[in-house]
Amino acid sequence: MPKIKGRIPRESWHSRSAWALVFLILLLLAVQTVRVHLFPDHRIVTQSEGQYWAQVPVSTSRGDIRDRNSIPLAISVPSVSFYVDPQSWDTSGSKLLGEHFGEQIADKFSRPLSGRFHWVVRKVPADLAQGLIDKRLPGLFTTRENHRMYPHGELASHVIGFCDIDDYGLSGVEREWNNVLYSPPQTRLFLKDARGSLLDLIGSNAGALQVGAGSIKLTLDSKIQQIVEWKLKQGAVSTGSKWGVGICVNPRTGEILSMASYPWIDLNDRKSFSNREKLRNNAIGRVYEPGSTFKPIILGIAKEMALASNSEHFFCRGKVSIADGVIRDVSAHGNLDLEGLIVKSCNTGMATIGQRLSPHKAYGMLRQFGFGQRSDVEIAGEEEGLLRSPEEWLGMTKANIAIGQGLAVTPLQLVMAISSIANGGDLLKPYIISEVRNANGRIIHEGKKRVRNAVLNKSTCEWMREAMRKTVAIGTGKAARVDNVSLGGKTGTAQIATGGEYQKGRYASSFVGFWPHDNPEYVLLIVLGEPSGEKRYGGEIAAPVFKAIVEEMSQLKIVARN
Repeated sequence: MPKIKGRIPRESWHSRSAWALVFLILLLLAVQTVRVHLFPDHRIVTQSEGQYWAQVPVSTSRGDIRDRNSIPLAISVPSVSFYVDPQSWDTSGSKLLGEHFGEQIADKFSRPLSGRFHWVVRKVPADLAQGLIDKRLPGLFTTRENHRMYPHGELASHVIGFCDIDDYGLSGVEREWNNVLYSPPQTRLFLKDARGSLLDLIGSNAGALQVGAGSIKLTLDSKIQQIVEWKLKQGAVSTGSKWGVGICVNPRTGEILSMASYPWIDLNDRKSFSNREKLRNNAIGRVYEPGSTFKPIILGIAKEMALASNSEHFFCRGKVSIADGVIRDVSAHGNLDLEGLIVKSCNTGMATIGQRLSPHKAYGMLRQFGFGQRSDVEIAGEEEGLLRSPEEWLGMTKANIAIGQGLAVTPLQLVMAISSIANGGDLLKPYIISEVRNANGRIIHEGKKRVRNAVLNKSTCEWMREAMRKTVAIGTGKAARVDNVSLGGKTGTAQIATGGEYQKGRYASSFVGFWPHDNPEYVLLIVLGEPSGEKRYGGEIAAPVFKAIVEEMSQLKIVARN
């Protein structure tokens, strides 16, 4: 039979109809899927809300902080956090919550609550949490988090610092290096399945693009730190001092081996954070007048400027009138050579030398020594001190500065300035971070020796070290003498000023020294603030603390050698 042109075969027509039907069905399914997902029935919404609780960020493992010998100082450990679903919570269980977490928690959960999710307590140590978990209280659930823990409690607390409840650094190294240590939180989805069983799911990581969970090694030696803290506290308690500082550095490199600030806090006990004064790192965050510990700096500057000669002699009558005031000594020292001004800590002789200073040149030299500016040590909270501009060096100012008054320094600034005498004339940048590693273990920062300024000639430093050795041997620092250890040092006692007025009975007593005196390995500064006992002079109360620390450190070195 011949074909008729223009007509579609019956088989082809049926094939196209079938495909059109399939396409129509798929289109209807797609439309229905969009409708269900974007415009769901209210009954479905209600049911899903009964399953879906909350999307909550929970902390992960923060990076470790360790000392120079890799002893852990801050670590993250597993913990348990408790939360409640009000729809299944029995308020009678609040009494048991109170027994574990206190009356405030008990009161909160003794009343009906709205919503589906409420934290009870976060980051409870696993061993302490287990007792409550075993009670199986209806509506009380747990999730896993990581808790920041400090194995040594108070040790180096101001250096290490602390974090908030979400492990975000708030002070010290924890804050300054938060971008390295912080591990972004994971988002957990809290759900219930159709049978009411709890599902704790890990969702998206909200901070996945951030860098964190690295580790930090400090220059601190925890053994030296422990000795300094132990002896500093003994000295502060025995003298009734309100605050104290102990800093030990390596003058050859600028490494900080110990930085103690009294009173300290227990990093594992947030109740100890309530006193704001305890949170201050006195080593870098407190400024004070250094008193006679500043005299070696001024005498070094005077010798560099050829304003003082070794052959000079001074006669101390116990006081001297300068401009509109009087500079006084504890007693009349009589005839003294230049070295004797340090050995006997003579104010009148130093004031005489101070009057010879050119304000602009002396100011420039003091800035070279690091005063009036931050050292940029790698922890938060450093002050820059107070050094008046040369235009303000009027009246008694030059004489006052020569005896360590009329300016304010941080303990770290002073110990680094004395370190320049100990090492032969270089002001070094202090550093407390030995190395920083990223999450992959690669070193991204290494602390190393850095010379900020060359401030003194070697010959001046040698002369000064000998004068400071005699200060300990026969002068005001005799209480710091240690058998079989050659020490150099300087005492200091300064009144504390408030609002421009010196306060009667308020002093900062200090001693700074180094050993061995001819080629120092250590420089140590001790400051006791506002002692309330009968004794107040640095040679009486700070020098014995210095001595006790040197004795313990010497024993530590002997043990390590054996």
